[in-house]
Amino acid sequence: MLKFYESPDALVSEQDQFEQDIREFSEGHINPIKFKAIRVAHGVYEQRQNHTYMIRIRCAASSITPTQLKKTAELAQVYGNGEVHFTTRQEVQIHNVLLQDLMACIRGLHTVGLSSRGGGGNTIRNILTPTNSGITENEVFDVEPYARALTTRLIAEPDSWNLPRKFKIAFSNGPDDIAYTQATCLGYVARLKDGQKGFSVYCSGGMGAKPFVGHLLIEWIPDTLVYHVAKALKIMFDKQGNRRNKYENRIKFLWNKVGESEFKRLFEEEYVKIKDDASLALVLDDIPNAAQPTSLAVETPQDQAFELWKKRYVMAQKQPGLYAVQLPLQLGDLYREDADKLADFLLNFTENSIRCDRDQNIRLRNIPEQYLGNAYNVLSSLKKTLVKDPAFIGNMINCTGAQTCKLGICLPRGLSTAIRDTLVDTDLDLDAISDLRVNMSGCPNTCGMHHIADLGFFGKVGRQKDQSGKLRMFPAYWVLAGAETGEGKTKYAEKQGEIAAHHLPNFVYDFLKVYIDRKKAEVFESYKAFLAGEGYELIKTLLEKYKPVPIYDEDPSFYTDHGAKRELSLDELGTAECSAGMFDMIDVDKGIIQEQSKLLASAISDGERQDILYKIAFASARMLLVTRGLEPKNDEQTFQLFMKHFIETSLISEDFKPALYLALAGDRQALLSKKEAILHLGEAVIALYASMDDSLRFSVKEEPKVDASAAASDRIQKDFRGVACPMNFVKTKLVLDTMSSGQKLEILLDQGEPIENVPNSVQLEGHKVLYKKQVDNYWSVLIEKK
Repeated sequence: MLKFYESPDALVSEQDQFEQDIREFSEGHINPIKFKAIRVAHGVYEQRQNHTYMIRIRCAASSITPTQLKKTAELAQVYGNGEVHFTTRQEVQIHNVLLQDLMACIRGLHTVGLSSRGGGGNTIRNILTPTNSGITENEVFDVEPYARALTTRLIAEPDSWNLPRKFKIAFSNGPDDIAYTQATCLGYVARLKDGQKGFSVYCSGGMGAKPFVGHLLIEWIPDTLVYHVAKALKIMFDKQGNRRNKYENRIKFLWNKVGESEFKRLFEEEYVKIKDDASLALVLDDIPNAAQPTSLAVETPQDQAFELWKKRYVMAQKQPGLYAVQLPLQLGDLYREDADKLADFLLNFTENSIRCDRDQNIRLRNIPEQYLGNAYNVLSSLKKTLVKDPAFIGNMINCTGAQTCKLGICLPRGLSTAIRDTLVDTDLDLDAISDLRVNMSGCPNTCGMHHIADLGFFGKVGRQKDQSGKLRMFPAYWVLAGAETGEGKTKYAEKQGEIAAHHLPNFVYDFLKVYIDRKKAEVFESYKAFLAGEGYELIKTLLEKYKPVPIYDEDPSFYTDHGAKRELSLDELGTAECSAGMFDMIDVDKGIIQEQSKLLASAISDGERQDILYKIAFASARMLLVTRGLEPKNDEQTFQLFMKHFIETSLISEDFKPALYLALAGDRQALLSKKEAILHLGEAVIALYASMDDSLRFSVKEEPKVDASAAASDRIQKDFRGVACPMNFVKTKLVLDTMSSGQKLEILLDQGEPIENVPNSVQLEGHKVLYKKQVDNYWSVLIEKK
């Protein structure tokens, strides 16, 4: 079975743990905030409709096989809404899955080599490539093998799942940079140097609500060092990234914080440790672009529509006799029955035939020329496709917006449909602007890639008073224009003004009419020249024309979004899930401490006061354990671990020990005598948290207490048996952070994945593994701190 990446051996045990977490959450044993942090790292997001979830599925190098697509569509029909959704991140999603069905979907995906692990959270995300890589003459070389191999390598490493924030990587196969490497955390652009394959390396870019264009990190590296760069940057980001503020913890913010020279110095500090290790070079696969012989009968449509379709959506590959085909999807969705029909057709030729495009469409490849008629007939029969529309319509991009996303303000899917309905039956020659990018998002976050659009929109709330003076909300959008892409010249689109959602289709029509006229008359040599010459002024003129919004009493339809069933409301607006993690859990306990401390003053009975004091003591003890990679199973462990890692290390005063012992013993009545101590404990923990820097280090110096024998041998011992990957590695790192160079740490690990993964990860951090010894059914590993 063809697969485009290999899932790590640890995935099955991680899925087993996730299944247990789901069960404990459904039984009320796991806090919803903590469960959110757990599930998003498995690519599971809660949708707008309560108790329904989206599963995001990794498609390395944009690739998915027909067999994998069929299985995904089957799972979508059985457990979801019956559709496979294609995203701007070159992945696929299943929507509307119930909690109890999540594992059935995830395990079903695993049977065909697909995984949702890392589909969200502070992890290594899907690695992107151009969908024409490997098949176009206009490329430096094929970059897909590097993306596939890097995916397999990185997702097998424990430290890929607990980063300060998500880490996105892209490869471009030439200087046109259609993978937008300067708009992501780490980007590689293919370049030849003296005949040697290699890459220019860019980093610290990203879109989102605070977009930054990436910077050149290394002018050129040989292709053998692709992994070395990614690993060094990941380690550096893991150490230096901001773990305190989830709104400023992408790697793009680290560059801005420390500056170019310091950023490069910190990177080089990690890079120099491994760049000469030839054994770390990626092992590239060889997945040919070819078609197998088939007995399928040839079909040759004899109509003008077939010829027009070939002109719009078919491209000759560099492999003689083979062709690539764009399949434009309506809103990025594919029904299960259509997925089956498409997959069955493609399996006549090859499993290597599907790429997920960033415009939410499908790119087919390796179709023999004589079967293009067959392809046309099959694609024309699919229900939610736009094969009869101009490519401009099929290439419009929109996120799901408020239809499913908790952050969505507007409904760009509805807007996209309204624009299409306005344009398709007009006199506009849309084939003349097939390369024009119109992208739209439902909020400032850039899921619809509005920052790299020729003409972009993102949702906002408009407000206007009705006749009674009541302020009414209506759906509106910011208008952006002027993005540029290409190696070393990326520029994001800029805001031009705002407009009501219901005016936008006519605004787009008016703008395109002028642009198409100018383009055909060859007044301007490019769209960029058109914008500079009169386009920006045209946008401002049109925004002024469409500025008036009817009051609610005159036309209430303006206050209901395209495709919505009720008026615009922010009642269901939620918080972002993709950054869910450590600090969400800390905030839960911090809130408990503060809330319960206030309630104590109004408590009437001793029973109430006892319960409140216990809650404060427990939340205080639990609040910062997560910063040390500790996951207590019960109240007793919570208090014990807090005293070991915070009291005995002098981070928190020993004066609180008597109160903590009472809480540990469950003597709630005695807690009444320790009221002031418990209140001060909560304050002390919150103050300690406030002193923590971006890398989880406290301003108070920790002083680990080691038993006499360990001190004498300059060795610390930690028992991590029973601790699963990657938490065992996280705990190992945290201990090493408290040690001095040359000091030795002995860790005890279980057989299987722990002994296979942890020592390798420790070595990649620069430490020495002095020995690995098996003792009965576990292992002893001795590490020397670098």
